[in-house]
Amino acid sequence: MKPEHDARFRRIAEDYLGRPGGDYAELLRRGQVISPDGVDPEEWRAEIRAKARADKIRVITIRDDGRAIAARQRGVPKDQELAELSRELDRTEVLRGLAERARQLGHEIDRWLRHDQESITFCTRCPARIYARFDTATPVMDGEALDDACESS
Repeated sequence: MKPEHDARFRRIAEDYLGRPGGDYAELLRRGQVISPDGVDPEEWRAEIRAKARADKIRVITIRDDGRAIAARQRGVPKDQELAELSRELDRTEVLRGLAERARQLGHEIDRWLRHDQESITFCTRCPARIYARFDTATPVMDGEALDDACESS
């Protein structure tokens, strides 16, 4: 992994480990959250929406292949909500493709952690990592899990 991506990966991971607090806290902190595997997406969406309503925060929730996504609306004008949702779906597809690429090398990718326009993950069987950034015309993708076979397979 390039040194600048390694530094960002470590910073994002440290920030998360220093302030865990569940999916709703992740939504507030990062602006977007994806439901964990194994939970009912509709129940998860309802819980996120209820907490957001209580805090008077606007969120968008959608379903995507058995999972759910929640994103905070940060002053996005009503006429741009669809474009924002489309960008989030595109991002999800890119991350899904990266995870699949890593799986083909024997890695086990479980969840992604997001910080603004950056996402990180790691193999649950070896120390290989993935870093992705989406604030450029072409997403930045880097990490051992994209290039090297899993040490544990």
